[in-house]
Amino acid sequence: MTQPRIPRYQPIKVVDIEVTQPIETIRDLEHYASVKGLVRLHGAPLGYVQLGVVNGCCPAVDMSRVILEQYGWPIARHLISNRLMQPLPAAKLSLPELLHAEHAPYAGPTPLVTVAVCTRDRTEDLALCLDALAQLRYAALEILIVDNAPSNDATESLIRTRYPQVRYCREPRPGLSWARNRAILEASGEIIAFTDDDVVVDPNWVAALSQTFVENPDVMAVTGLVVPYELETEPQILFEVHGGFGRGFERQRYQIEGKWQRQTAHYHGAGKFGTGANMAFRRRLFDLIGYFDPALGVGTVTNGGEDLEMFFRLLHQGYPLIYEPLAFVRHRHRRTYEELRRQLANNALGVTSFHVRGALHYPEERKKFLWLQWWWLIHWHFKRLAQSLTRPHRFPRDLIWAELDGYLRGLTRYSTARRKAAAIIERFGPLHPTTSATVPTGVLDLLQ
Repeated sequence: MTQPRIPRYQPIKVVDIEVTQPIETIRDLEHYASVKGLVRLHGAPLGYVQLGVVNGCCPAVDMSRVILEQYGWPIARHLISNRLMQPLPAAKLSLPELLHAEHAPYAGPTPLVTVAVCTRDRTEDLALCLDALAQLRYAALEILIVDNAPSNDATESLIRTRYPQVRYCREPRPGLSWARNRAILEASGEIIAFTDDDVVVDPNWVAALSQTFVENPDVMAVTGLVVPYELETEPQILFEVHGGFGRGFERQRYQIEGKWQRQTAHYHGAGKFGTGANMAFRRRLFDLIGYFDPALGVGTVTNGGEDLEMFFRLLHQGYPLIYEPLAFVRHRHRRTYEELRRQLANNALGVTSFHVRGALHYPEERKKFLWLQWWWLIHWHFKRLAQSLTRPHRFPRDLIWAELDGYLRGLTRYSTARRKAAAIIERFGPLHPTTSATVPTGVLDLLQ
């Protein structure tokens, strides 16, 4: 009989701490081991502080001290920068005035943005996602739900009855890439922002994405910060221990320039640039480099990798990508251990499938992809397995084995997925828009 697992981690309370507002003691924390606070200044995320719980509360004085120690200079720099952007006062500048010196409001163009959410049979998750999307602070907005090969009409019914302002369309071809490609075809916006149905977006998410595109006209893609929505269960905490989706709190610009840079393995990992839960593209990019590969993505035998492949493809073509943490969302991590095990295995399977695809489609990059596969096997999988022998409580060994299993299975899945994608095209026909949008090229080419 299998013995139940003993949790190694206690729940962590996830909160926002806006430093321009009075910091108050957080109470009723008897069931939590610590507090993980996202420090924000005028809404902008600066980073995290984590404090222990004492007698069921987290004192305000402790939070203030830790925030000042870790983020005192970034806060001061941010406030001074904001104040210098405004007319100088006649009298001396006071500290309270400096503290409330908000960044000058953006007054530039607001291009139409289509927010696309691809979903399948997860109506409850989608409702929470849509409730957050309804709070977005951006006027030129279209919200599009793509229902991917649903088994029932629950999602359509939800949209019709509770969210009449949301556009709904159904894509019968199973697979996330097919759904994302359908969203591209149906989108009215010149910018398409993708997120997932298990995500809760920040109200300023689209505004931050749009401003980044407007201020950087050469940029073709923008990704953003993904933080945990909650850390209530051990699997959710373990996912963060594993690395989570976070890519830091500093803006980064990526572009491959010149023959030498193009040959580096730095860009082949692709996961460092962001994730499909928070990514946006100029609509015209897909007419230039093609659409998402239907042999990759959740709902296929590869179970992912379509977002990473798109990041690599656009960079390989010489287009810039910006990671902008001001455009952030909250991801609802898997709550159960079995869901986490499956997710880690599928993530590894998807990444490996992307690497195999890269080696096949870019012969000049093949050695770099193969080197990256070897590095990942030795320095990530085997190294962590060896560490688990001496430090077994750092990360569960069965999760490491599950990820390694996904890696190995991914070595052969892409070729199978290509055949299945071709069969789907034969069954359903090529992808066409249901609106008056122009029929693109590039989807069928991915299977050649």
